[in-house]
Amino acid sequence: MLLKIDRKSLSQWANCSHLSISPLTGAPCTQFSFVCGAFGLSQFRWQAHLPEEEENQLVRSASWKLVDGHTFDAQNKHQVFAVLSQRLCIEPVLVGSEAITLADQSVAHHMRLITGISADRRTFYTYSPSEPILVLGAANILYNTGEVKRLGRVLDTFSKHLCSSGLVEKGLIGELGAWVLLLLARDFATPDESGRGRGPNLLRPIRLLTMIDNLFGQTEWTGINEHRKAYNTAFGTAHVNFTHWIVTKDPLPEMPDR
Repeated sequence: MLLKIDRKSLSQWANCSHLSISPLTGAPCTQFSFVCGAFGLSQFRWQAHLPEEEENQLVRSASWKLVDGHTFDAQNKHQVFAVLSQRLCIEPVLVGSEAITLADQSVAHHMRLITGISADRRTFYTYSPSEPILVLGAANILYNTGEVKRLGRVLDTFSKHLCSSGLVEKGLIGELGAWVLLLLARDFATPDESGRGRGPNLLRPIRLLTMIDNLFGQTEWTGINEHRKAYNTAFGTAHVNFTHWIVTKDPLPEMPDR
């Protein structure tokens, strides 16, 4: 079985090469050195500017930069857009003054990149960088907090003040919702390391079945009563890892790259 995202969605699970799992043997997945390698390169760039910072401090610095040095407010659409852009690859719809202001503020204060200006200079284009340290900073904001309902408030602001207001692209019907559900299932399957001063460790691969259980619950999706043992035998050693969505311009390879 090969898990991949269709090219038409222009998305893939970032920081994860194609995942090959034997449906019969449950053979281990593709090596995850690419994940840690991508994070390592990002970490080195940040440490060049902050040489005395430790890993947790680097993540906190990334969180601080995402919210422009202010206390995070789950009802602030600019901060919510900045945080979720790192994980969901959401784009502003530049057809109104409010959306243009959102993009402008994101570039000026929330680590978004400006990538181009139209020939008539009436439209500018922006992009959220696929930067692993910023992804960890976003996760740190969402989960490493004493505010119990922060994630729910963030998603409420995202739904009401960004999606329903028509400020961000929603893609095909159900596409954005699927991205959110997959990320949440992945996040909730991750061991909590808040006791170590950070949120979930997104660099650590998780069991495939644990993620699927978080996504669907232990219900009839697997024929839980009669087939669970067979699923555990087949996929018990399978692991997955992804941290955020990115846009791809080229088709995904048919076979794993390693």
